[in-house]
Amino acid sequence: MLGRSVERDVKAMTLGLDAIDFQIETLDKNVKLRKAERKRLERLRAVKVQMIDNMDDCNKLIKKYKEMS
Repeated sequence: MLGRSVERDVKAMTLGLDAIDFQIETLDKNVKLRKAERKRLERLRAVKVQMIDNMDDCNKLIKKYKEMS
Protein backbone atom coordinates (compact mmCIF):
# COMPACT_ATOMS: atom_id res chain seq x y z
CA MET A 1 0.00 0.00 0.00
CA LEU A 2 1.15 3.50 -0.75
CA GLY A 3 2.07 5.90 1.99
CA ARG A 4 -0.86 8.28 1.92
CA SER A 5 -1.60 11.41 3.87
CA VAL A 6 -4.86 10.91 5.73
CA GLU A 7 -5.16 14.65 6.27
CA ARG A 8 -4.94 15.35 2.54
CA ASP A 9 -7.43 12.59 1.79
CA VAL A 10 -9.90 14.00 4.32
CA LYS A 11 -9.47 17.50 2.88
CA ALA A 12 -10.32 16.07 -0.53
CA MET A 13 -13.34 14.27 0.95
CA THR A 14 -14.71 17.55 2.30
CA LEU A 15 -15.13 18.74 -1.30
CA GLY A 16 -17.88 16.21 -1.96
CA LEU A 17 -18.33 13.73 -4.80
CA ASP A 18 -19.51 16.29 -7.36
CA ALA A 19 -16.45 18.48 -6.93
CA ILE A 20 -14.16 15.45 -6.93
CA ASP A 21 -15.74 14.18 -10.17
CA PHE A 22 -15.31 17.62 -11.75
CA GLN A 23 -11.63 17.79 -10.78
CA ILE A 24 -11.00 14.26 -12.05
CA GLU A 25 -12.62 15.12 -15.40
CA THR A 26 -10.57 18.32 -15.65
CA LEU A 27 -7.30 16.56 -14.94
CA ASP A 28 -8.15 13.65 -17.26
CA LYS A 29 -8.58 16.05 -20.19
CA ASN A 30 -5.02 17.29 -19.83
CA VAL A 31 -2.63 15.07 -21.77
CA LYS A 32 0.59 16.33 -20.17
CA LEU A 33 0.32 16.29 -16.40
CA ARG A 34 3.06 17.42 -14.07
CA LYS A 35 4.04 15.12 -11.23
CA ALA A 36 1.94 17.09 -8.72
CA GLU A 37 -1.11 16.87 -10.98
CA ARG A 38 -0.65 13.12 -11.44
CA LYS A 39 -0.45 12.69 -7.66
CA ARG A 40 -3.56 14.88 -7.22
CA LEU A 41 -5.46 12.77 -9.76
CA GLU A 42 -4.35 9.58 -8.00
CA ARG A 43 -5.47 10.96 -4.64
CA LEU A 44 -8.86 12.09 -5.99
CA ARG A 45 -9.53 8.70 -7.54
CA ALA A 46 -8.62 6.90 -4.30
CA VAL A 47 -10.81 9.25 -2.26
CA LYS A 48 -13.74 8.77 -4.63
CA VAL A 49 -13.52 4.99 -4.27
CA GLN A 50 -13.38 5.27 -0.49
CA MET A 51 -16.32 7.67 -0.39
CA ILE A 52 -18.43 5.29 -2.45
CA ASP A 53 -17.36 2.09 -0.66
CA ASN A 54 -17.20 3.41 2.92
CA MET A 55 -19.58 6.35 3.10
CA ASP A 56 -20.23 6.09 6.86
CA ASP A 57 -16.55 5.94 7.79
CA CYS A 58 -15.77 8.87 5.50
CA ASN A 59 -18.50 10.96 7.09
CA LYS A 60 -17.04 10.23 10.53
CA LEU A 61 -13.57 11.24 9.37
CA ILE A 62 -14.87 14.46 7.84
CA LYS A 63 -16.74 15.30 11.03
CA LYS A 64 -13.63 14.70 13.17
CA TYR A 65 -11.51 16.78 10.79
CA LYS A 66 -13.93 19.71 10.90
CA GLU A 67 -14.01 19.58 14.71
CA MET A 68 -10.20 19.71 14.82
CA SER A 69 -9.99 22.70 12.48
